[in-house]
Amino acid sequence: MERINFPRFIPEIDATDERSWVWMDGFQVSAVFVPLWQLLANEDVLAQASSKGLHDYLGFDGKILLSTVMPDELIDRLETKDYFRLFEDLRPDATMIPDNYTYTDVPLYQSWSQTIRLVSFANEFLKLDTPLIGLVKGANLRQMDWAIRKQVEMGYASFAMPARELFEEERLDEFLPYILLTLKRSFRRNKSGFELLLYGVGAKLWEYKDISYSNLSWFIRAKHGEYYWDGLFHDLRDPMIRFEECYCEACGGMMPQDIIDLWFEDRERAMKTLAIHNLLDLSRLKRRRRR
Repeated sequence: MERINFPRFIPEIDATDERSWVWMDGFQVSAVFVPLWQLLANEDVLAQASSKGLHDYLGFDGKILLSTVMPDELIDRLETKDYFRLFEDLRPDATMIPDNYTYTDVPLYQSWSQTIRLVSFANEFLKLDTPLIGLVKGANLRQMDWAIRKQVEMGYASFAMPARELFEEERLDEFLPYILLTLKRSFRRNKSGFELLLYGVGAKLWEYKDISYSNLSWFIRAKHGEYYWDGLFHDLRDPMIRFEECYCEACGGMMPQDIIDLWFEDRERAMKTLAIHNLLDLSRLKRRRRR
C-alpha cells in the first residue's frame, strides 16, 4: 500500500461553514481533511455532498481526505456496509479507517474489544479501491502497539493519531515516543517507510521531526480572535506578539494590532486574514527567530 504523502499541515475544514473553504478566496492548499461526522449530523449537507461528490460540493480540486473521527454515538450507528456506501457517494481521495472509542477508565476487556474491532475494520477496508489511512488508537501502549503492528502487517503505511485529549491532558509525551519507535521497528525492513499525522492537536511539537498535523483550530481560534505564533495560540492583545510584524501571505507586514483595528472596520475580512495566517504559521517547517 502506497503512502498518502501528507503535507506538513493539512487543514481540517468545517463542511458546513464556507468561511473555512479558503480556496474560495483564492488561497491554495494541496489537501484538506473533511470530518465525516459533520456530514452525518447535517442531512441537507450530506445529501448535497453525496449527490455531487465532495470535490464538486466543495469546489475543491486538491486532495480530499476523509476523517472518520467522530462522537461515540455516531460510531455505534455505522457498519462496514454503511461506510462503503458513503465512500462510494462522497468519493474522497483517501479515508481513515473507522474510528473507535477506547478509554483508560473502563475495564480492559472493553478497550480490547474496541481495539480488535478497529483492526477488523482495517482488514475489511482492504476491499476498497480508496487509499487508506490507518489509526493509532488504544487505551494503553500495549493496545496501540498491537493495533499498529497488525495494520502494518496488512500493508498500511500512512497513520493518523487522534491525539487532542492526550495533548490537552499533557500526556502526549508519554505515548508519542513509543508510537514512533513501534512504527520505526515495524518498518525496519520496509524501504518505503511510514508517515504519521497528529490529528486534532492545535500546536506544533517542534521536538518531533517529520510529523504532519491536522486540526480545525486554525479556523475555530481565528473566530475567537486568537493568533498562532511560533507553536502556540495567543490572544491578539497578548503583549508578547501584539506588535510583532508578520510577512506571511495573509499578513503582508501586518501586526496583530493591525488585525485588531481591522476587526472593528470589517470583522469578516479580519477573521479570514487571521484564519489564513494561522493556517500558514501551522505549516512552517522552522521556528520563528525572536527579535
